[in-house]
Order: sequence, then structure tokens, then C-alpha cells
Amino acid sequence: KALAQFLPDVRWGDPAFVLVDMPPGTGDVALSMAQHLPRAEVIVVTTPQPAAQSVAQRSGLMAEKVRLSVIGVIENMSWFTADDGTRYELFGRGGGEVLAARLGVPLLGQVPLTPALREGGDEGLPITVADPECEAARAFTAIAHRIANELGPRRIWRPELTIRG
Repeated sequence: KALAQFLPDVRWGDPAFVLVDMPPGTGDVALSMAQHLPRAEVIVVTTPQPAAQSVAQRSGLMAEKVRLSVIGVIENMSWFTADDGTRYELFGRGGGEVLAARLGVPLLGQVPLTPALREGGDEGLPITVADPECEAARAFTAIAHRIANELGPRRIWRPELTIRG
């Protein structure tokens, strides 16, 4: 119900895209999004471990069932790099690749686990602004470029709802 009110009540202007971070799975939020944004495209986010892939796969299959295009997979928390440069794959390895293959879409990129990324999220300061040269910011930038270059310019969402106010 909140989503049905939120979408038409916001003055969106003419956005190139709108990102909606949804909970994983196949619940009411996913169904509502499909109903209110019927031309939306989905990027599925997973972490490397098999349990996360399973939940994320359900999200991808749900999107396809309600006729939303899944355009790719992003793997989050792919590794942690220690101060000495050693890379640790805390949650396993390759889960994003496995899920992308299962869904028949590209792996758009992998994002490392970094304290600065979490801190910026808590403070509302994107890592790409706070520290654009850090490993996580470079990963996000690479993913954005890949989406723009490989998937082409597209309108992920164009407002079709009556905007009040």
C-alpha cells in the first residue's frame, strides 16, 4: 500500500533510471513492483555463498514470472582486502557467476566488503563520493560503465503514473 502511494506522490521529474532496493525473495513487495512498474528491469544482487544464491535465484525467477526482464547479477561482499593487501573470500567464491549462468544473464560485477562502504551507507554518503579511488568505489564505477556500455542506453523506468501535488 505504501508503494502504491509513494510512486505517484513523488515528483520524479524525468529520471534516466530509478533504483529500488527490494528485499530478496518473492513476497508482496516484488508483486507490487511488477504491478506498478510493469516495464522495470531487474538486477539481482547476491553474495558468494550458496544459501544467498538460492534466495536471489528465487527473486530472479519471480521477476521473469511477472514479465520483468532480469538484466544481470551483481555479487556483493565478494572479498575483503586486509591492510597488507591479502584478499580474503570470507563468504566463498564464484556465487555471482553461478547465479548469472543459472539465470542466463551477465555477471555485471563484484563488490568487495570494505568498512568504508558500510560506514558511508550508515551515514548516507556514497563510497563513490567519500573515497572515489577506493576498491569498492572503483567496483561500483566499473559496474555502472558495464551497464551503460554493454546494455546500452535504456530507460529503466519512465513515469506513467499521474503525479499529484
